[in-house]
Amino acid sequence: MTNEQIKYSIETGEIKLGNWDKFTHYGIVGFLFFIPAMFIFFHLQDYFQGTPRPFREGEIWFMIVPSLLGLLFYRLQRNRLKFKSINTNLTREEFDPIIGKVANELEWSPYLVNKKIIIAKTHPSFFSGSWGEQITILFDTNRILVNSICDPDKRSSVVSMGRNKQNMNRLIEEIKKASR
Repeated sequence: MTNEQIKYSIETGEIKLGNWDKFTHYGIVGFLFFIPAMFIFFHLQDYFQGTPRPFREGEIWFMIVPSLLGLLFYRLQRNRLKFKSINTNLTREEFDPIIGKVANELEWSPYLVNKKIIIAKTHPSFFSGSWGEQITILFDTNRILVNSICDPDKRSSVVSMGRNKQNMNRLIEEIKKASR
């Protein structure tokens, strides 16, 4: 994550994904919009070849339902990029043992670590129900931003079987304990 992406993420409270990461994160959305796009393409092709044909009722349903699902999944995936913000007076150095404890417990592997950000990833087994998660922790003045999404470096995934919520909630719980 570049300094510009970190700055953007802190200002907006949302993860700034790179181009390929956007492609994998929103993969299901693209797939759902591909179906109606193909119907429209074939009808336009017929129209420009001089043999237009009307839309049939079944085709309309194959255009409306995937489009509505695509919009729903776009909104869902977009909301998953939002950080949870925790106000705290802990210093960056005081976070390291807390994060280390949760990372060991939930089997996170460090991916990027510096004074502004920690990105960790999980590598669950094949039968776990998840391809893996990416945990992003940003450090800002008197607050910490936490997010967990399905790993954009792996296959596109819509579900993590509760692992993303578990990653965030467990870390937030430990930070709140230490902040008392």
